[in-house]
Amino acid sequence: MAKKKKRASGRGGSPATGFRPGSRIEGDLDLSHSNIEELPRHFAVGGSLDLSDTAITRLPKDLEVGGSLNLSQSDIERLPENFHVPGNLVLLGTGISRLPRGLQVGGNLDLRASGIRELGKGLRVGGDLDLSGTMVERMPEGVRIGGNLFLVSSWLTRLPADLNLEGGLDLSGTPITNLPKKMKLKSWLNLVGTGIAKLPQRLVVGGWLDLRATPVEKLPGKIRVGGNLYLSGSRVDGLPKGLEVAGRIEN
Repeated sequence: MAKKKKRASGRGGSPATGFRPGSRIEGDLDLSHSNIEELPRHFAVGGSLDLSDTAITRLPKDLEVGGSLNLSQSDIERLPENFHVPGNLVLLGTGISRLPRGLQVGGNLDLRASGIRELGKGLRVGGDLDLSGTMVERMPEGVRIGGNLFLVSSWLTRLPADLNLEGGLDLSGTPITNLPKKMKLKSWLNLVGTGIAKLPQRLVVGGWLDLRATPVEKLPGKIRVGGNLYLSGSRVDGLPKGLEVAGRIEN
């Protein structure tokens, strides 16, 4: 049986302020496009909470959400320290500039086209982390991501030395020029249009590797690629004897 979904009235209707401290909603709660500006203390939603396109700027430090939390296009400015979202956390198009220490997201964390500049220490994301089109220049040490990391056309210039990814990594269109020396990826790596000219000596990529439109001229002798290797538009001239490619080499 589908969860019961409560819907608040829109901006043109009556104010969605009928919640008291300690209120608990058993199913999903949709407050999108409403005129709500804050949630009461000790507020809990058993399912997912949708606050997209609202004027809400902060969340109660003890807010409980049992599913996903959608804050896209809202006026959110900050999140509570050590905040936990079991499902997806969507901050698409918001003006939030930094994430709190100890943020944990069980699903995907979507920060595309947001004002984010700083990721808090201890960040844990069970699914994908999408920072495409953001002004993030660096990622802190200790970040753990269970899915893919998307940094397409972001301002990123540096990755943490201990980056641990279960999925793929998309750095296309970023100004980054170097990769961590001991970098190992269990899935794919997209470097299209980056400034990376030299790859780590023992780079291991579990999936495909795309080096199109990069300044890379020479591949390391002990590089391993678990999928296809794309070289068209790159400056690579000749392949090393120790190169291991499980798929096709397209140049």
